[in-house]
Amino acid sequence: MLKKRLKDQRGFTLVELLVVIAIIGILAAIIAPNAFKAIEKGKVAAAEADYKAIKAAALNYYTDTGQWPNDGADNTGFVQSPSGVNGWNGPYLERWPSKNPWGYSYVYNNDGTVNFDGNSSTTERYLTISSVPSSAAVRIDADLDGTQDETKGIVRYGTGTTVDVNILISADGQVN
Repeated sequence: MLKKRLKDQRGFTLVELLVVIAIIGILAAIIAPNAFKAIEKGKVAAAEADYKAIKAAALNYYTDTGQWPNDGADNTGFVQSPSGVNGWNGPYLERWPSKNPWGYSYVYNNDGTVNFDGNSSTTERYLTISSVPSSAAVRIDADLDGTQDETKGIVRYGTGTTVDVNILISADGQVN
């Protein structure tokens, strides 16, 4: 009777367990890269949507007041009325995005230091997205510019594994 009870208790053999683990490992190796690509595509799309919202807000601000918002860390003019500005009809953004999709900041600039058009006497307004992986910077450039050239068009960035991406909002001249 003891012999019969041992025979009825069946389980998985070591070989069967190894085969199942190998299949799970192969599936994970195939699925994981695609999941990471999808996450990165989502971050790029979120950054592009934030840029478009900030650009629309800056243009609306200019339309209402006749001047561009001041640059700075607080980006006050987009969310609440800055002191001494006539015609402000905002808020132009519900809130300023606290972080970009990679965990760093967005900065609106109204100083012309990026020099998008090659003429140092012009003033540009642009959005800086800090610490973006270079592969995402190339994707942003391709989506917004139609090229992947970091030195031409409305998207500018440097070289390295992470870069600051500058995207033109407006310039007092022609952009090359």
